[in-house]
Parts: sequence; C-alpha cells; structure tokens
Amino acid sequence: MLNFKLGRAGLMMIFLSLGVPAAALAQPSEVSADGVQDCQYVDSIEGSSGYGKKPEWQSLAKYSALAQAEKLGASHVVWESFISIGAFNGTVTGKAYKCNS
Repeated sequence: MLNFKLGRAGLMMIFLSLGVPAAALAQPSEVSADGVQDCQYVDSIEGSSGYGKKPEWQSLAKYSALAQAEKLGASHVVWESFISIGAFNGTVTGKAYKCNS
C-alpha cells in the first residue's frame, strides 16, 4: 500500500494543473482599494512563487499571499505590487483587510 502526504503545496500544484485560478484556492477576495473603504486593515502580506522555472509565477505568488491573508483572518486583499525576479519567478505584495460585509 502506498502512503504519502500531499501537503498544501502538492494540493496547490494539482489545482493549478487543473486550471483552477489561484484566487479560488484561498478565501480572501481580491478587490481594489475602493472595495475596502469601510474595512479594518489587518496587515501587509507578501507571497513568492518559490524557485524554479515557473511561467505562471504570478498565480503561485498570489496563492502564497492569499494563504497568508487567510491565516490572518482577512476577508479582502488589495494588491500593491508584482515584482518579477527573472523571467520565471517573482513576488507579490498587498494589504489584507477584514470587512464585515
């Protein structure tokens, strides 16, 4: 019998290979700054695509940051920057908010 642990990263790769958008994997909604006017700021977030040749680095970095926002209890995220590190990797930064509506 084959026994192994997939883990969060493994599940993420399965979902991404099936074409599921990164935003669908984590709970916080992605909105513009106008969408959080009546919300409470939680914290800054940052996500990385990791290392290796990843043409879809933006999706991986966003997923990483959205997972961080989810752990903080945020309901919404406003993206600040997408920084490419070479052609196949990068980081994203944003702000996490908790909104009542």
